[in-house]
Amino acid sequence: MHEGLSITGGDGDGMKGLRKRLDEAVVLHATVAQLRKDLREEDLVLPKVGEAAFEELRTQVLAIITEREREGPHAFGLVVNRVDLTEHQLRAATAADGLNGLAATIVLRCLQKVLSRIRFADLY
Repeated sequence: MHEGLSITGGDGDGMKGLRKRLDEAVVLHATVAQLRKDLREEDLVLPKVGEAAFEELRTQVLAIITEREREGPHAFGLVVNRVDLTEHQLRAATAADGLNGLAATIVLRCLQKVLSRIRFADLY
């Protein structure tokens, strides 16, 4: 994920700035819907709006991708492709923090998709 796209505000921590958007109910709901679609996991639970929403989603996604990894390379590869991660993003996320890092990257990528749709919908 391009770090410059995640910066919203002057906090200097782009990831935190992007995650902060999950404090908006509409954005959180749309992000969960995107995760359900991309991960093909309808049982993903919508967390409460607030600071803990990102961590709750990351934990749920971690369980899903751990299971997909156990199912084999094909099932795991489908997740990466459906979420639309590049090989570089996959390597960077897993190198930084293993599957925990990948789960966080998946949540952020789906959030990024939602924010892009919202932004471009406002242009028309």
